[in-house]
Amino acid sequence: MTRWVAGPRADAVAAFVIGVPLFPLSVVVAVLSVPGERAAILVAACLLAHVAFAFRRDPRVFFVIAVALAVQAVVTGLFIVLPTVVLFPLALYSCTAYGRSYLPVVVGLAGAGLAAARFATDSSVTAAHLGPDPWMLLGLLVAIVVAAWGLGLYRRTQLAYVDLLKEQAGVSAAQATLAERARIAREMHDVVAHALAVIVAQARGGRLIPDRATEVLATVEETGRQALTEMRGLVGVLRSDTALGSEAGDLRPQPGLAELPELLDRTRAAGLAVTMTTSGRARPIGPGAELALYRVVQEALTNTLKHAGGGASSSVGLSWTPAHLEVTVADDGRAPTPTAGTAPGNGLAGMRERLSAVGGTLSAGAAGERGFVVTARLPYQKGAV
Repeated sequence: MTRWVAGPRADAVAAFVIGVPLFPLSVVVAVLSVPGERAAILVAACLLAHVAFAFRRDPRVFFVIAVALAVQAVVTGLFIVLPTVVLFPLALYSCTAYGRSYLPVVVGLAGAGLAAARFATDSSVTAAHLGPDPWMLLGLLVAIVVAAWGLGLYRRTQLAYVDLLKEQAGVSAAQATLAERARIAREMHDVVAHALAVIVAQARGGRLIPDRATEVLATVEETGRQALTEMRGLVGVLRSDTALGSEAGDLRPQPGLAELPELLDRTRAAGLAVTMTTSGRARPIGPGAELALYRVVQEALTNTLKHAGGGASSSVGLSWTPAHLEVTVADDGRAPTPTAGTAPGNGLAGMRERLSAVGGTLSAGAAGERGFVVTARLPYQKGAV
């Protein structure tokens, strides 16, 4: 693929820096070496080569410079002493690096042969007994062409490697973005589903028991406020100006196991009797793991509120065993049934994804004729004591 990429200004500067000393010297040598019209032809060819070199990343420029220097070879065998000839290996390098791989070296080798042959057969060179030997000159020119071509291939490889790294970085960034979106989607599902389940349960209770309307509305208000606070935190992740601005300090930290009693209080206020027991010695498991387990308990209680029916009760158990932490959420209501028009199992799938991300596992299923049990197991990290 042709590489006419950014950098034309730098190429123009390079052509100017090279041309300022080389072009005047080439003009002087041309005027002193050959008379009349031939000197004018050499000067014009040198000027064309220097102007074309300002666009060296365009592969077509190499052939323009090659033609300009071929004109010098035809006009005089002494063209080799013109300083402008330095542009040929530089152009060959650029064409190989940014465009074609093999055609430049073929043209270069042909040019070396032409130059050596012209040098060997030029009558003025023969009369002046100038060296070096034509075969030695051919070997020198071939070495220069091969060196320029090799450096061009090396640069081409570097550019291809950089492009590959950029592509991989782009893919990694896209994957990270998708993963973050999936995480935020799970968070929003947990927050909204739990809050709405509590609000719906309270509304149902308030309709059946009008005397508790004030208490029900207070619970609905508090649940809505907490859900709004968590939603602000999730939306803040999507807004860099908020995450980096003055509001960042106002966002609450992500919940963990310490916030489970508060979650259970909100669930009780929604009308579900729930108890919690803890056994074993607590160990550090990390904030990510705590958040995952908190969301598992939250989702399980939300499902109980939605599916278990009236009069159901639930229990939450934390068991710190020597090998892992086991969290169990069980209820004695009726088993959940998929609702028409909805995709079943989204909540369980989200819980499994959360635990899998932190190295845990999840099992869920009916407990006999009535009841449903969700069990999460999280192995301890190495070094946890």
